[in-house]
Amino acid sequence: MRLQHPHDRFVREFFGEPAHAREFLSAVLPAALADGLDWSRLRGEPATFIDENLREQCSDLLFSVPGKADEPRQVYLLFEHKSALDQRLARQLLGYLARIYAAQSRPAPVIAVVFYHGDAPHPTGQRFIDDLSLSPEQRALYQPYIPDFGYSLFDLARAEPRIWGSLALRVFLSALDSARSPDPARLAGVLRLADQLLGELDSTRIVHSLLVYLFQVTDLQPAQWRELLNPPPSPALEATMMSTAQQLFEQGKIEGKIEGKIEGKIEGEAALLERLLQTKFGPLPQSYRHRIAEADAETLLSWGERVLAASTLAEAFADTR
Repeated sequence: MRLQHPHDRFVREFFGEPAHAREFLSAVLPAALADGLDWSRLRGEPATFIDENLREQCSDLLFSVPGKADEPRQVYLLFEHKSALDQRLARQLLGYLARIYAAQSRPAPVIAVVFYHGDAPHPTGQRFIDDLSLSPEQRALYQPYIPDFGYSLFDLARAEPRIWGSLALRVFLSALDSARSPDPARLAGVLRLADQLLGELDSTRIVHSLLVYLFQVTDLQPAQWRELLNPPPSPALEATMMSTAQQLFEQGKIEGKIEGKIEGKIEGEAALLERLLQTKFGPLPQSYRHRIAEADAETLLSWGERVLAASTLAEAFADTR
């Protein structure tokens, strides 16, 4: 079945790398704040502010970075990701901020940064007290006794265009933006960027994470995936795509679809096997479709394991009746 939080996992894996977080955060924070921080010393901090049973589901991250000349000595950046509008955002941030401040032995500023890539515009300039819907008179009365804070917002779809320094960050943001309304032409552009990225050192992990994300959040049919591979990508990208799809197949994390609806694990594995085979070899003869439909789970897995190495359909189905 689908991962419950594919957006969160993709974002967490990418920004879990300090170099990526450094480039992004230093660019999106207000210049007056960013210019006073020593970004070369940014580091990730343990996410102990999140309930332990929720940590695998959340993309929230915490970073620390000192001020220039160590003034202030330390600033914390709370990174919060949202793929849709959330009316509880300010209250959720309040809970995280309270835990972070409570754990500090020496109080230091904590700045919340919200990364949003939903379809609807995100309200700007929001503060915690705005959630309380107080009249102006009530606001003036209660404000001295209520926690109040704002947050730095990055709305991907409505952010001002900028030239990002690293190709990895461009690929990452393009993938998130394209996934909001998947279109084969836009996804092809993302894959072309990913193909370029594979030419850089230590980029395979990023591209693998990207492909896992795209396989999870898009519902493209095999013919559409073939269009994305025309003209053919580099052998490196093609191999990475096939190995990623095969890995997900083996882990049972892709939900196949036949005529828009699949019920049961075996049906899902059969549909995904067809997608893998059609992506690599083109339309399947009816005889092969029939064999897939009649196969049990163990046989389907055996065929799926052969797809990457096979050069023909016959090789993928070898030694089976």
